Amino acid sequence: MNKLNLIVFEDDQSAGFYPMSETHPIFDLLVGCHNIVERLRLYFRPVAFSIICRRDLADIARLQHGDLTVNAIKPNRYDTIVINSSLKPDIAVFQELASAKQDILFFDDGILLGGKLSAGSLKRLDDWLLSLPENPSLIEFEFRQKSWARYANLWEMISDNGRIIEFDFHLLRSQKARLAAFAVKGKTMVHKKARIAKGAFLDTEGGPIIIDDGAYVEPRSLIQGPAYIGRHTRVMAGMVREGCSIGPVCKVGGEIEESIILGYSNKCHEGFIGHSYIGEWVNLGALTTNSDLKNNYTSVRAVVRGKEFDTGLIKVGSLIGDHTKTGIGTLFNTGIVIGFCCNLFGGGLFTQKEIAPFTWGTPKSMIKFELDKAIQIAKMAMSRRNVEFTEVHEKLFEMLANKHLETKSSA
Repeated sequence: MNKLNLIVFEDDQSAGFYPMSETHPIFDLLVGCHNIVERLRLYFRPVAFSIICRRDLADIARLQHGDLTVNAIKPNRYDTIVINSSLKPDIAVFQELASAKQDILFFDDGILLGGKLSAGSLKRLDDWLLSLPENPSLIEFEFRQKSWARYANLWEMISDNGRIIEFDFHLLRSQKARLAAFAVKGKTMVHKKARIAKGAFLDTEGGPIIIDDGAYVEPRSLIQGPAYIGRHTRVMAGMVREGCSIGPVCKVGGEIEESIILGYSNKCHEGFIGHSYIGEWVNLGALTTNSDLKNNYTSVRAVVRGKEFDTGLIKVGSLIGDHTKTGIGTLFNTGIVIGFCCNLFGGGLFTQKEIAPFTWGTPKSMIKFELDKAIQIAKMAMSRRNVEFTEVHEKLFEMLANKHLETKSSA
């Protein structure tokens, strides 16, 4: 592949990925074995890489991607591929972008999907590209209409996760430098610094299993493919069923099925989590369990920011924002959406379809989770993993707390 620059951007549809979009640019969301940035870097191997996101998440993006240019573009003499972060991974799409002629953009119903720009045109268009998260008006430029598949929400990522694990397994097998760190046998790919205890069982009948750097699979654990166990994640005699991506630095036990769990989150004990998307720094207490199927087998309706959506799926579990904690015996109704930094306890079933950010309480009694207390708990949780709670994190907490208050006052 010729040398290329790469620009990955969010468009104005990021709200569909709530509650993860509150704290993560879309390109940082895990699906399969990588987030969007990691996968595109692995495939295109760019000589320069810029990411464009909402302004209120730019500092978080800089913290997460210290080696990338955030909300700025540095043109050079190479062609630049521009990619919408919500595009579903597809080799045919990637190849079409790589082989496209210069100075062409691909749109679908007014939404920029991607394109290839020469150095000269990139310099002319940099201000326009940098305004993409704010939904700019279209400019006059050569473009073509495409119907490339894109994600619109988290439940689409969940239902597609098994396929993307398969995609990433084959992508990793094509990357000689990265593959050298793994031992590959059939449909298993185990990092040479990962450990799999005697008595653990890996079942690849349904798809591949990838176990990454420093992960540990304890005795009596079952992992069914397709599955991805991320860096330094510990499977604690649990059942990780098909379609799961977990990590990095997570601890999981009990039963998990077709779910995505972001970094530094724990579900150490018995209980079932299915068809769910769980954020960073989440801790699920013993026996925390969600329903992911209605008794009448009809499609699940999810409430996101007060608006109800028909997911079109008969299985949707929980969407749980970063830094949320649950007490023992917590039960969640089908398709529940839980905002950023909640503390939920008391046992019993939360029948609510949506729980607002910064909520503290039981199924029958919920109050505001005070900001200073929320920050104090986050600092303690992160220090236990030797991760610093920085000024950037504190500003994010403050921004989200103010945003929630404004939403309540205008309701």
